[in-house]
Amino acid sequence: MTKGCSVRKARRRDVPRDIALERCAILYRLAVEETMKGDLSRARKYIELGMRLLQKYRLRKPVYYRRWVCENCHIPLIPGLTTSVRIRSTRTHVIVVKRCSVCGWINRTPLKK
Repeated sequence: MTKGCSVRKARRRDVPRDIALERCAILYRLAVEETMKGDLSRARKYIELGMRLLQKYRLRKPVYYRRWVCENCHIPLIPGLTTSVRIRSTRTHVIVVKRCSVCGWINRTPLKK
């Protein structure tokens, strides 16, 4: 009987976190739209709001925040528009190199072949 109560409490605790993740996804989509329109300051503001939500609820950054947001200037990285993407290959793995065209920040992501 106590198991049912703890499960309910855990579910209630997760509801605000789920809402925060949904809001972060919405803010990211809005930031991408604003970047496509050319309003980088508004896109930056949306990304920073999403990051603040993640910090407030102690959530891990989603994959799209980790890989497709510049850590230096908080602009969504859109290939061909705000970033250039290159692929470097070694014997063991492939490295995807993304360079932000706004601030010059470089992100290298290793991938297995």
